Amino acid sequence: MRVLFLMLIAFKAFSLQVIPLTLGHSETSSQLDLSSPIGVPAKSKATFGKVDAKKVDTTVFHNALFVIGADRLSKQWLAQHQKQLQDMQAIGFITNVDDFEAIIQLQEQCQLPLLPVNVDPLMQLIGVSHYPIVIAEGEIWQ
Repeated sequence: MRVLFLMLIAFKAFSLQVIPLTLGHSETSSQLDLSSPIGVPAKSKATFGKVDAKKVDTTVFHNALFVIGADRLSKQWLAQHQKQLQDMQAIGFITNVDDFEAIIQLQEQCQLPLLPVNVDPLMQLIGVSHYPIVIAEGEIWQ
């Protein structure tokens, strides 16, 4: 049942294909291309690593987001930041993951939504190449 639920979430997100973004300082709109499949396996050029906190125009994002991998260090980071992410009602993107079982296990552990996706377009947009990160309230941080 859990696998079916996760597949429905992934299908709904995949059917979007693009996420419309409204740029803060003008009437112009942009789009974050999600033409890469949302589902497993979800592969990305992004890797686990250190990211310095920086300011970013988050008016283009309607929700707090976080990005993790399926690696042990990302799982530890998620456990440490679980409460804060829940309080923000953050939506998680998980990348470099091979199967739904790993995602289901993490979702049960952290009680946060996780979508398997190639995060390369997002990472390029914000100028970051490593995870885990949080994008919220005008900042990118670990």
